[in-house]
Amino acid sequence: MNIPKIIHQTWKDHKIPQHLETFAAGWRAQHPGWEYVLWTDEMNRQFIYDNHPHFLPVYDRYPTAIQRVDAVRYFILLKMGGLFVDLDFECLKNVSPLLYQAEFVAGLEPQSHALHHKKHAIISNAFMAAQPGSGFVQALCSYLERNDFIQFRGEPGFNYVLDCGGPFMLTRVYEQYPDKEQLKIWGPEFLYPLEKDLDTGKLDTSNRDQVCSADRAYAIHHYWGSWWQKA
Repeated sequence: MNIPKIIHQTWKDHKIPQHLETFAAGWRAQHPGWEYVLWTDEMNRQFIYDNHPHFLPVYDRYPTAIQRVDAVRYFILLKMGGLFVDLDFECLKNVSPLLYQAEFVAGLEPQSHALHHKKHAIISNAFMAAQPGSGFVQALCSYLERNDFIQFRGEPGFNYVLDCGGPFMLTRVYEQYPDKEQLKIWGPEFLYPLEKDLDTGKLDTSNRDQVCSADRAYAIHHYWGSWWQKA
């Protein structure tokens, strides 16, 4: 089975800011013939209600919107498959070669990000592709169902969100998953070629031209998530 040619993205409604719509248009242009779905907050909740009603109480109790956005993408990929990519991802070229003969595909963030968080590696959930019914994606969904993280004292912070359903959780489940043969985790140079200063929140673009001219870079994550800038 191949990964379906569907691009999933999500925003609170259909009014995407222009700078993000430009990136979204780039994904559509680089992938002619692919289906494109923009999931709104309302559509996301309806999807959980229709397909995983037992999870809806947990979904509704998440204290932040980003936790719901993180969670629903795993459930959408489990049922529909395809590529789920954040709106702040810039597409440089068609990513089909990265998805070939894989059950699940994601990418490593730059090593500097891992070191900043005192981890040996971080697998990002900003770009994920999967076959429908993927055993690994099922493991991710099962983890969320077993660990709702509701019993949190105080305001959810940056690391809490990453650990609840974001990259830290994804990395942890991957490391514990026994059958990795059909899982492809690409190096940072393919999807996360530019580093971000996690203290200032600014992307290091000093070597952008060099990185983007390399054959290996298929896309660039710009780390424009508004949620963490408020955390």
